This record gives sequence, structure tokens and C-alpha cells, in this order.
Amino acid sequence: MRDKKNKKIKIWPFVLGFFGALCVMAVAAFMLCRTRGYEIEGNSYYSDNTITTWVENDKLSFNTLFILAKYNLTDPELPAGVERLHVSLKNPWTVKIKVEEKELAGYVAFEDANLYFDSEGTAVLRSKKVIEGVPYIEGLAFDAATTEVGKPLPAEDDGIFGQIVDVSRNLKKYNLAPDRLSCADGEMRIYFGVVEVLLGAGEYEEKLQQVEPILAKLNELYPGMAGTLHLENYESGSDSIRFVPAA
Repeated sequence: MRDKKNKKIKIWPFVLGFFGALCVMAVAAFMLCRTRGYEIEGNSYYSDNTITTWVENDKLSFNTLFILAKYNLTDPELPAGVERLHVSLKNPWTVKIKVEEKELAGYVAFEDANLYFDSEGTAVLRSKKVIEGVPYIEGLAFDAATTEVGKPLPAEDDGIFGQIVDVSRNLKKYNLAPDRLSCADGEMRIYFGVVEVLLGAGEYEEKLQQVEPILAKLNELYPGMAGTLHLENYESGSDSIRFVPAA
């Protein structure tokens, strides 16, 4: 009995020493992993300062291990225009952040700035800058009084977003950069300088495939001429596409 008792007594110093060492290591890690800097990449809509301010909006963000755990082991709230933040550590005191931003479908004028929305019609960013490759949407009726960043844009016609996204996606696919896009009355129109292109209400990919070669031909035959290119009733394989000069 005494031998067993003596063994138990002898084990305790090792147990206490083990836990003591863990505590020392934890304190050392805590002190070593104090946040001193950030490396940010992948962001184009948001500035580096906006991303770091967002991450630091937590009283425990002074510790890099906390930031690493928060963005890899939980489902944290993110800025409205961000799909995901990929967080890693460059070293114990520097946080590396790769920003995965949401694809923007278009933007509208709102309170002396531009309000950008994603493919689901959610208002994700209000900014005075114009983001290259994102079309300006004209004729989109929405309730400005109830509009909030991070919430669905309160449009009168919710279905219009599907059309805008379809056109926007195919504009990028065919490297087309119109000055603006109009969705008035549910009919899609795009504008290249003085040329208006009517797209109608569907089959946008086939129609937008025709735009670049036609515009090049128009510029060759009628340089600088204003008018309307009618693709609203275009069907695949059609040989006849109507261009009506402005009166």
C-alpha cells in the first residue's frame, strides 16, 4: 500500500511540471503572437486600411492566433462586398490576408456616390470611385429611402437582376465595355458612345457575340455616326441585322 502511495506522490511533481510548462508556453505564445502588421492581397474594391480596420474591430485582435482562429474556425461577419477572407500567418506577429471579393453585377447612382450590387441584387459597396469593368445601370427603379449596404436593393422588379447579371457576365466574356446599360421597361440596352444596342429580354449571349464585329464594321463604313443597332429580335444564324441612323 505504501509503495502505491509513494508512486502517486512521485507522479504529482511531473504532472504539475507538465502543466506548468504548458502555461509557460501559452504565455510565451501569447506574448510572441502580438499583432504588429498585415499583408493584404486580392482586394480591389476595398482599401488595405478598410480591411485591417474591419479585422481589428475586435478587442482580441491584438493577438495573431486569435485572428487566425476566428477566420478559419468560425463563420465571422464580413464586409458586404467580401466573399471570404483567407487568413494565415507570415510569421508569429504578421497576419497575411487574401481577400476574395464578390463579383459585382452593376452600379447605380445613389446619394452623390455609386452603389454597387452583386449578382443576387444585394447592395455591397458605396463608393465615389468607378470600378473598371462594372457597368453603370440606367433605369433601375428602386426605393432609395430604404436602401442599405449589405441588404437586397429594394427594386420594383426583383426579376430584373437576373437579366442584368446575364448581360454583365457576357459583356465580360466577350470583352465588351459599354458606357452604360439601361434596363428601363424590362428591355436591356447598352450604349457604346453614340451607338445604342437594343438587346431585348433574353438570349443575351448570342446577341452579344455579334456586337464587336458589327461595331467594327459600322466604324469602318459610318465613322462617328449615331444610331440604333437592333438585336432585340436577333436569332442564331440570321444574316440580317438592322442599324438605324439617328434622325
